[in-house]
Amino acid sequence: MNQLLHRKIAEAKELPKKQFKTKLKYNAFVKSGYSLFLSLLLFMIAFASCKKEDAPVPDAKFPPAVSLTNEIIITTLGSDFYMEADLYDSLGIKSFTLRYDDWYLYNTVSLEDSGNPHAYHMKYKFKMPDTAANKIHSIDLTVTNLGNKETSSQFKVMLNTDFPKMYATESLDAAFLTSDLFGIPMLVDKTSSYNYSATYYSAQPNTKIWFIPGKTTAKPFAYGLDPGDASKLSGDANAALPFTLPEVGYYSITFNTFNLSYTITKLPDPDPANAFPQVSFTGRGFYDYPNMNWQNTLPDIILLDKDPVNPYLFTKIVKLGTPPGQTYNTAQFIFTTNNGWTNFWRFDDGFDPEATVFNGGNTGDGFAISSTPVSYKVTFDTYLNRARFERQ
Repeated sequence: MNQLLHRKIAEAKELPKKQFKTKLKYNAFVKSGYSLFLSLLLFMIAFASCKKEDAPVPDAKFPPAVSLTNEIIITTLGSDFYMEADLYDSLGIKSFTLRYDDWYLYNTVSLEDSGNPHAYHMKYKFKMPDTAANKIHSIDLTVTNLGNKETSSQFKVMLNTDFPKMYATESLDAAFLTSDLFGIPMLVDKTSSYNYSATYYSAQPNTKIWFIPGKTTAKPFAYGLDPGDASKLSGDANAALPFTLPEVGYYSITFNTFNLSYTITKLPDPDPANAFPQVSFTGRGFYDYPNMNWQNTLPDIILLDKDPVNPYLFTKIVKLGTPPGQTYNTAQFIFTTNNGWTNFWRFDDGFDPEATVFNGGNTGDGFAISSTPVSYKVTFDTYLNRARFERQ
């Protein structure tokens, strides 16, 4: 009995050792199986990768064909636009890439999920940046087939530059453009969509001018010579170089804001015999002429000075202001020839003049004045029918 008891006690002591050995064997088996599975998985991935890399590239005899649906795109700042093209390849189209570094556009679109089609209509949406320069933006399209042959084309994106009006100016400085009473910058003629024609008088050699679509600012558009190619225009206010008029006299300048072409021609001097001998102001609101109130005889009119070189050009420095002893607070005036009311010039718009109208138009009116006069240099070109009041 005692022997049996001692044997059971001995077996009980040995049992944890056997269980521990069994557990060790099981853990070793699990670890071995996991290692085998991991090795097999890595082998399969490596095999698949090698198989993919080793797959031969199909032989492509020809590159893809590309037909741009809208090669030229005209849009506005901040607006969405679409680039569209039809892509063709007998082997299959692998991808297409659109790139334009100026707008941080660089995107490759894979057509693998579309089954690498033989024909594909591409329609890609993009937004013109609010700060885009006024120039032709060339966006590259590169199409790649399954044989890795490529074809490239370009979309030409530009701003809508058909402005309702255009003006000539000798400075792009905002203070210069806004300090006048009227006439700076000078209105030029619009002859058709995108086409403008200017006749400009160069009062001194090498006069420099630009063209702008607004009267108070030159940004973002100012048209001049392209600094990289003087045979065409640039509309970028930060880059465009001025037209230089080398001689004194009248010049004709025509230009197109769509294709950026231009012509410039020196005109013959107009016949002096057709110039008016005298031009004057009549009206009221001239500080140094307190009795002036729409008379048309001296001393209550203001004779302008005829230019010694150009008989069609008249100038005068005048003070606009409420004369002593008067109470009205607006100036009114027209130009006359000081021969009764036979010939005169009013304005296209009496309150915001841009051109004079011979024997017609509207009286200049509504120009605010006070008892503190303001001096202006008046320049009136009777050949061009343009006048300006330039603050002194």
